[in-house]
Amino acid sequence: FPWRTRAPLWKAIFRVITAPVTSPIFFHIYVADVFTSMVKVFQDIMWTLCFVISGDFLLPENLDENDAPHPWQHAFWYKNVVIPLICLFPLWIRFNQCLRRYMDTHKRWPNLANAFKYALSQTVTLFGAFHPLYLLHVHKGNRPDQPSNENGINLFQTFWMGLFITSSLYSFLWDVYMDWGLGRPRFAFLGPRLMFPRQLHYYGVMVIDLVLRSMWV
Repeated sequence: FPWRTRAPLWKAIFRVITAPVTSPIFFHIYVADVFTSMVKVFQDIMWTLCFVISGDFLLPENLDENDAPHPWQHAFWYKNVVIPLICLFPLWIRFNQCLRRYMDTHKRWPNLANAFKYALSQTVTLFGAFHPLYLLHVHKGNRPDQPSNENGINLFQTFWMGLFITSSLYSFLWDVYMDWGLGRPRFAFLGPRLMFPRQLHYYGVMVIDLVLRSMWV
């Protein structure tokens, strides 16, 4: 990795990570958006680091059934601390960038609305991280007095599901309306300027985006 050719990228990554201390430009926002799509890659990198540091790569392949490989990946600090932090970090960066853009431009729209989108995503991630702990607490305690209404509906589960749906729909609408410039009713829910001649392509992409945003179901 020659420093002369890689230096601009590493400097940009540093400015991305240090948001909102530094003012983001378009390239910094683009890099942060790429980070949000690389969460799985970051998780794999962390898994590899733990695999090497723990010395599991020295273990033989033919282990006994009683010897569980990679015990650290089932530990509390890995499943409920490290992995959620990796999922949160790119969202936190984009959230800070949106706030910094608001501070620099004093424009609430679209900066605060975009920050709210990432705040919702972070909240969903936190609920997803602590939801297994909640279920473990419920099953171990076997307590009938868990928060529920008079019909027996679990309020925690209901709020969690509503949060998921709200975040998914908000992100979908932001993709279509803000990022792609589509969803305008007077243009048949497309945009004023289209690059491709067939409108069916745009409708298909919007449907695919909605499906992908709902893959958590």
